[in-house]
Amino acid sequence: MVKGRNQAYVIALLVFALISTQLSFSSSKVSAATNLALNKSVTESSHTQSYAASNVTDGNQGTYWEGAANSYPSWVRVDLGSSQTVNQVVLKLPATWGARSQTLSVEKSSDDIAYSTVAASTAYSFSAGTNAVTINFASASARYIKISITANTGASGGQLSELEVYGPATIPSPTPTATMQPTAAPSSFSAFAQTAASSFTSQLGTQLEASSEGGQNVAFVDNGDYIAFDNVNFGSGASSVALRVASQTSGGNIEIRLDSASGTLAGTCAVTSTGGWQSWTTKNCAISTISGVHNLYLKFTGGAGNLFNVQWFKFAAASLGGDVVGKIFAGYQGWFTAGGDGSPLNNWTHWSKNNNNLTANSNVNFEMYPDLREYSKLYQTNLGNLGNGQPAKLFSSYDQETVNKHFEWMQTYNISGAALQRFGADANYAPSSWNQNRDSVAVKVKNAAEAYSRKFYVMYDITGLDPNQWVNAVKNDFTNNVVGTMNLTSSSAYAKQDGKLVICIWGIGFTDRPGTAAESADLIAWFKNQGYYVIGGVPTHWRNGDNDSKPGFLDVYKSLDMLSPWFVGRFSQLAGADHYKTNQWQPDYAFTQQNGIVYQPVIWPGFAWKNMKNGPVNEIPRLHGDFMWRQAYNLKSLGVNTGYIAMFDEYDEATAIAKAAENSSMIPNNQYFLTLDADGVAVSSDFYLRLTGDIARLFNNEIPLTVNHPTSHQ
Repeated sequence: MVKGRNQAYVIALLVFALISTQLSFSSSKVSAATNLALNKSVTESSHTQSYAASNVTDGNQGTYWEGAANSYPSWVRVDLGSSQTVNQVVLKLPATWGARSQTLSVEKSSDDIAYSTVAASTAYSFSAGTNAVTINFASASARYIKISITANTGASGGQLSELEVYGPATIPSPTPTATMQPTAAPSSFSAFAQTAASSFTSQLGTQLEASSEGGQNVAFVDNGDYIAFDNVNFGSGASSVALRVASQTSGGNIEIRLDSASGTLAGTCAVTSTGGWQSWTTKNCAISTISGVHNLYLKFTGGAGNLFNVQWFKFAAASLGGDVVGKIFAGYQGWFTAGGDGSPLNNWTHWSKNNNNLTANSNVNFEMYPDLREYSKLYQTNLGNLGNGQPAKLFSSYDQETVNKHFEWMQTYNISGAALQRFGADANYAPSSWNQNRDSVAVKVKNAAEAYSRKFYVMYDITGLDPNQWVNAVKNDFTNNVVGTMNLTSSSAYAKQDGKLVICIWGIGFTDRPGTAAESADLIAWFKNQGYYVIGGVPTHWRNGDNDSKPGFLDVYKSLDMLSPWFVGRFSQLAGADHYKTNQWQPDYAFTQQNGIVYQPVIWPGFAWKNMKNGPVNEIPRLHGDFMWRQAYNLKSLGVNTGYIAMFDEYDEATAIAKAAENSSMIPNNQYFLTLDADGVAVSSDFYLRLTGDIARLFNNEIPLTVNHPTSHQ
């Protein structure tokens, strides 16, 4: 059916225009400002853990009710105390939770026995940031209001943090006095809540119709029409707007105007064809910053005929942004030394098992041989010459030139920066050659990050710390060394997120690492109380608290700003990455979205440690990049946009993405090393750097999502 206005409606509209100075209709769904359900008695079908129904009427959006898992329908029922005239409910979830949809209905009763439906079962979208849904219905008398939920895309039971109930506003009749008293202005409502377009205060030229997404949408929109909303509170500033729209024609524009239909123009959002009048899409548009309370006008402009439909709108504040969310960081060890490098260690730490110069088939500790062609400082080993006849040398991370080269590669290949691994925190710090070497490399990382416009943050690895002192050890080291002596956090290159300096604690909750839940919570709170953005490196099975995770840590994990589960060595082959997508990453990501935590999964190229542990040759193959790309592809398909690469320079366990030997011509002739052609396909030494750069572009929506990596092997 062609969408158009009824001819009789047009004639009536024109007649009315002749006798009106301004054509404006008031919505029949204007509601009073008093929440009739606040602090009222509430009952439930069930709840899980401590998330009881009493939370939905306590006036605190941060607390919530959650129905028992897989026990639909989940319901909550509020007793208003006496019969009230009601026409609106507002349902909320914690504002920090991620987006989800819940299918629910609204019922009323006067006696808690016989119930009738006032809003039929419909899927409602709760959007991250505000997580509020307004449901209007015809005015009715009710003492009990019940919300019945039959589906939730974000959890296995219904969830609500607030159930607010409102009645119609009382419009006083004028009194026959000489002077009319002004009526108090109605309370404002938040611009940052998802607001139904159908809940306008006034409008010009539009109609309402049933929406395929529930409720009603504004329809039959022509050039010059508008809908208006009184007393919209934009707080300290809104800088963008999301609008849910649909169009079967070429569309038009939505002008964001303040205080009148011809008032200040804050922005214009173009609406193009979506393929149908009920084919909905969300348009996000930047606007000039709006602050304070205003009457909001959405004015519609475009060509002849109907332009588009509007379902809802929601404004968003300017994001502080930062250096880690939406970015790719790589773990940086910086732990290799060499005899003669002038370091406090002055030995072959991490290259060899015993710190002595390397001897073939004796004390070799690392799995992949680096590509040495770009280093300006190298140190001679006792290994045989490379296959190309060149002497077998190695670099030292103690040299500023080496660290500079690594950060130059990060800059060249589009890697945002490095998570600087920090081992061996000590509650009673005493200078030692190991500590001095570690701290010297940390300062060189700071210098290189500044020189090559990369970011870095400190990542404490709590492996091996004294279980009785590990929390104090980290606090002492951070206060006295990281901040006090080295001044790392004062660097212009030190990473920030949302205006906060970033810190990571790796190893929280692992069964083979120190720490109770209370100790871990204490350390996280200690950093947060100083204004830090805290990332946690956590076990693979953090969410269920089993396998590699200690039980009882879920609240600790939920207290983190960003959560980075460890996946290295946990699966292999493309089928393994696909299995993890379904069984680990998807529920992980849903949980973090629900709880307002940023998800930073670990992505890795492959793994082997034959030389270190005498494990299998090429234990978890890289598959010439297919294995690493499949992880990124699967994660991006779920909506993940933040990642941690393990590792940049981990040649020990063959997880390095830094330049490595391509084939036998680039490794010693008398010692086994894993080369990049081990899977039968020749790739360049910089292939995994280029692949990581493409993953960063994929996560940033700069290249399309494709099942095969776009990175050439050479």
